[in-house]
Amino acid sequence: MASDDGQAAAKVKLPEAGWIGEVLGTTIASLKIQPMGPSRGFQSTTWKLHLSCEPLGSAPATVVLKSETSNQAFNELSRLHNAFGREVGVYTHCVPRLKDHQPIIYASQGSEPCWLLMEDLTDLRAGDQLLGLSHGETLSAGRRMAALHAEFWMDPHLERQPWLPLHSFWFQKPRPELVESFFQTYSVRFGPRVTRLARAVLAQEEAIDAALNERPWTLVHGDLRADNLLFDGPEAEPEAVILDWSWACRSLGSIDLAFLVGGSEPQAQRRGRHEELLGAWHQELVARGVRDYPLAEARRDLQLAALRCLTAGVAMHGFLQDPDTTIRTALFMDQAIQRHAALAEELAAWEALPEASGFSVV
Repeated sequence: MASDDGQAAAKVKLPEAGWIGEVLGTTIASLKIQPMGPSRGFQSTTWKLHLSCEPLGSAPATVVLKSETSNQAFNELSRLHNAFGREVGVYTHCVPRLKDHQPIIYASQGSEPCWLLMEDLTDLRAGDQLLGLSHGETLSAGRRMAALHAEFWMDPHLERQPWLPLHSFWFQKPRPELVESFFQTYSVRFGPRVTRLARAVLAQEEAIDAALNERPWTLVHGDLRADNLLFDGPEAEPEAVILDWSWACRSLGSIDLAFLVGGSEPQAQRRGRHEELLGAWHQELVARGVRDYPLAEARRDLQLAALRCLTAGVAMHGFLQDPDTTIRTALFMDQAIQRHAALAEELAAWEALPEASGFSVV
């Protein structure tokens, strides 16, 4: 096992003054390396780099280097789904089309070993998956994501990008051997209606994906949650910055809204307010030019998206079986599982099931 870990670790692009100076077009006289976020990063290894350059001022004083993870399991998952290729593709081809969308990417490589050298935004306030997002932070992130959704709404340019798959999520088709253990762990906390709904979703996964294929698509983040968000400005009026595009794909835009609200906003914050969140997201789409997409359709799409996101719980339950899982990770995944389940019930998401009989009463 040690040799496998060593092989995985060798694939990480390590911060070194020579190559960093070359890609920045300067000479790095000194380099201070500061590891970042070991308890949060699953598919990456990240450092904050303090640079002293010659000539002075020829490069930023600090940058962030993101490379592949040294965790073998997540590295294999990342490479299987071309996670870094997707992220590099979004920052290269998509984000530059919108003004004021951060971070700036100074240089990148989408082939092995993959890496991104990006703007240092560590002065901004980081979202916290364990604590969850405030309602204002959720609204801000939803509106910011809607701007991207609107920009790429049914854009044929995306269909020509080989790095951007269709309807490809890390929580699709969870391992069958996890299912019964998952329900043994969560059925009492879910209650009978949501337990039945979760089983129906697993049984109808292919039909749910077929239903997604009939809906309008756009650029989707695919893992929109608190730990992938930064916030600028006062807490009362935060401005969201969206990070980590490793799971970007073409799909139903409300997948991002359902994943954001269902995974990151605590139930006490959002209870009775999901219509406000949907309305804010939809209003931003319309304001930015999306046509022929009435609110009623967006509402039904959000129900469908909540069904698609419900299987994230089974996938996260699988990650919880790993003995190397940190306490923080275990706590936030356990919370996210229950938040997603509660959102499906709040939205009456069973109405969007391809076969919805039997869900009108408990």
